[in-house]
Amino acid sequence: MRKRTIAVLVMVLSILLPVQSSAQQKQSDDLQNLSRWQMNDDDHKQLVEIRGRAEFTDDYKDIRDVTPGGYVKIEEELDRQSRRYEVRRDLNGGISRMYFLNGHGHSIDDDARAWIAKIVLQAVRQGGIDADKRVQTILRQQGVQGVLNEIDQIKGDYAKRVYFEALIKFGDLNGTALQTTLQKAAAQITSDYEQAELLIGIAPTLTGKETAMSSFFVAVATIKSDYEHSRVLTTVLKTNPQSRELLLQVATSTKTISSDYEKANVLKQVAAMYLDDVALRGVFFQTIDSIQSDYEHRGVLSELIKKRNLNAEVLHRMLDSAASLTSDYEKASFLLEVSNSYTGDARLKDAFLKVVETIKSDYERGRVLSALLKNKQIG
Repeated sequence: MRKRTIAVLVMVLSILLPVQSSAQQKQSDDLQNLSRWQMNDDDHKQLVEIRGRAEFTDDYKDIRDVTPGGYVKIEEELDRQSRRYEVRRDLNGGISRMYFLNGHGHSIDDDARAWIAKIVLQAVRQGGIDADKRVQTILRQQGVQGVLNEIDQIKGDYAKRVYFEALIKFGDLNGTALQTTLQKAAAQITSDYEQAELLIGIAPTLTGKETAMSSFFVAVATIKSDYEHSRVLTTVLKTNPQSRELLLQVATSTKTISSDYEKANVLKQVAAMYLDDVALRGVFFQTIDSIQSDYEHRGVLSELIKKRNLNAEVLHRMLDSAASLTSDYEKASFLLEVSNSYTGDARLKDAFLKVVETIKSDYERGRVLSALLKNKQIG
């Protein structure tokens, strides 16, 4: 009986409560957004806070509108003087603008308008606020170069990256323009994360724009973090056709990764792409041999074993690479993994046994030979 009463109450409430329209729902969702840009420099402080969504004037000198129930608050403290400007729209649609000088209400005169224009533009530029719309406006008025000039005036890596992304998204860049954009990004963005995020976003646009390829990898080379570096390389291979030039660039770039773990991680993911072309295969194995950790080195070779129908040349290169391992354990473990691939062919068998002879540890060498005898791979 009690459960039935509750059910009736819920039904009644659902009838009495007004149903939100899609416009009301969007307004409610917008009000969940809170954007804040701050700048603190000794005795100079600036703040721009937006609740909901703000619409700026075309010249970005003021606030045209804001979500009903939302607001824009602009504050500055400088030389013992404080200013505050608030734009609010109530739920009934009315909009109010209030300006305060040193805590007291003040008319919005020419001095106030000049200050509002200056700080609004600064916040939009340095905070990456409304970047998509602003970049489109600059593109219409000044073209690609106008956007690049604007980026030159941005100080922070985050805002620079947001503007570069908007330029890529809306600029319809040809190969030459993309090359210039990449050169700018390589020179101006110092954050490894922001650089990686930008390049990952750019990667799908490289197709058919070979002139920009070298500039892309110059930008990749500025990333000091091995994790971010490897993240970009694996992404660019997933999002682009595996042309010979691209694969050479990726292998060369991978070789510069200092972390053996990250380097091996890239090589494991791309191994199958490099085995059919002689030149690519050479670069690939050179990169494998640059791994100092025997564990990671052997891990990449083990990944290659999973590839079917490896030809004799690839198998020989794998043996040459395994012979350079200093750890007898890793060398023996690899040889046991691949013994079936090598002992069926007389020429490969001889090469395989020569590598076995390089194992200094009697125990590890005996481990391999015992397995071969047990499996009747040698007699």
